[in-house]
Amino acid sequence: MNHADPTHAEQTFFAVMQRNDEPRDVWDLNLPEKILDPDETVIDVKVGDTTSDTNPLLIATDRRVLLAKEGSIRSWRVLKQAPAAEVVGVDYKPTLLSGKLRVHLRDGSAITLVTATKGHAERFVATMRGLLDGAQRSRH
Repeated sequence: MNHADPTHAEQTFFAVMQRNDEPRDVWDLNLPEKILDPDETVIDVKVGDTTSDTNPLLIATDRRVLLAKEGSIRSWRVLKQAPAAEVVGVDYKPTLLSGKLRVHLRDGSAITLVTATKGHAERFVATMRGLLDGAQRSRH
């Protein structure tokens, strides 16, 4: 266990999780040190629906978007990731029982998270669209 001061990634991850009131479990406490660079800034996090006994997380940082899932014994696996510059859109499509939150990438693929919490998903979409709009304005 790291008893040093929390990294920037840890500080921003926990601040976002607390602000968003997303469901949490004790195992995500080590997520930032396992899969984020210490100086990465977490912008938003969306917790997906439970698959087996773990909740996948869709994480947007200042550098990338990643889909992570708890692996075995307090480890985290990045299932899919893309640099922030490759993100071209984001949407949420409700289905009968849940919905799909999709981050669309320049190559036509998408990073998809299944989630039933529509309000949280719409918040993530709004955050990402704000970032995309800002990035487009800064390029012109």
